[in-house]
Amino acid sequence: MEFDETKRVSDTLIHVLGQIAYKNGCLKTVVAHLNTWKNKPLVEKALDEIVDVHNRYKKFAVLTQQEAIDYIDGHYKQKN
Repeated sequence: MEFDETKRVSDTLIHVLGQIAYKNGCLKTVVAHLNTWKNKPLVEKALDEIVDVHNRYKKFAVLTQQEAIDYIDGHYKQKN
């Protein structure tokens, strides 16, 4: 699904990753998997959504938005 060119598929994938990542222990798993993906534009959109979800769902998110940003900055290995 990482390279599916259907906009609805990529939008849904980004949304689902954001919905998973704010739950307890899940950001670590999501970021670890995103580190293996080759579609960097999709990964960047997913990471932006993850950060945004941590703000939108701040009452429910395990981490604050800043903690999510710090985790991503420390664990996402950007590959060119």
